[in-house]
Amino acid sequence: MRLPKNGFASKLIFMHMPDATKPTLKPSVVFNSEHILMKKPKSWFKHTLAFAASLLVAGVAQAQFTTNVLSDFHNFNLTATYANWNPDGADILNGGSGFAPIITSGPTSYRVQAQGYGSGAYDFTTPLNLPGATKFLFTFTINHTMVHGDSSGFWFGPNLDISDGSHMVHLTADNAGAGFLSYGPYVGPGTYTLTGSLNDQFGGLPLDTTMITAFNLELDPAEFGGGAPYDITYHSLALLTPVPEPSALALISLGSIGLAALRRRMKNN
Repeated sequence: MRLPKNGFASKLIFMHMPDATKPTLKPSVVFNSEHILMKKPKSWFKHTLAFAASLLVAGVAQAQFTTNVLSDFHNFNLTATYANWNPDGADILNGGSGFAPIITSGPTSYRVQAQGYGSGAYDFTTPLNLPGATKFLFTFTINHTMVHGDSSGFWFGPNLDISDGSHMVHLTADNAGAGFLSYGPYVGPGTYTLTGSLNDQFGGLPLDTTMITAFNLELDPAEFGGGAPYDITYHSLALLTPVPEPSALALISLGSIGLAALRRRMKNN
């Protein structure tokens, strides 16, 4: 009778053979067969873990960003102003605060001094095409004094909207503190840089970054109130496009190589 080479199969066959017909096998043969069979799963497990770890490291690697400036507010002028940022809108007879807004366009910034809610829109001459942009970066300085006795800030709303031609997207700053538009506790004087995604606060479609047509600056003095003028200077507005770091790309490449090697090993075995 021809016996299979596998030690485990040999054991099963021997159980049904008379003692006289059982061949004598050295224990090392059975041990080696078991050892070989146990070694393969360990090798597969090691390679699989290595590949998974490489993908994990690649996934957590931080991305760099390309900065696409929408405006540096140099010699800047809004296309239109509304409410208390507009001289007519600020008139008491028109429901305004009665404080005539002072808007200064400078070589490096754009300054607004007004009282009560106001806003203004800027229309791009040609729509901007910024595919892949995922975040906004918005920097401004609060020039007036605005602080509580315990050093905490006043609730204030330097809000921002961007339009893509089909709709206006009301942006939410992740670091403003409120989770609603750009409201939060602000201390003045002070310079702030807000950042957040390009999703709409009110559930509308996200911004189509291939067709950016305008942006809208808004300011709600909120807790600061409408009884005194505020003073704010705008410095920059940009969109950020993520770019993988070279190290992340290298790790992803290594992970791909590891996967290819693992597939070849599985095929050979």
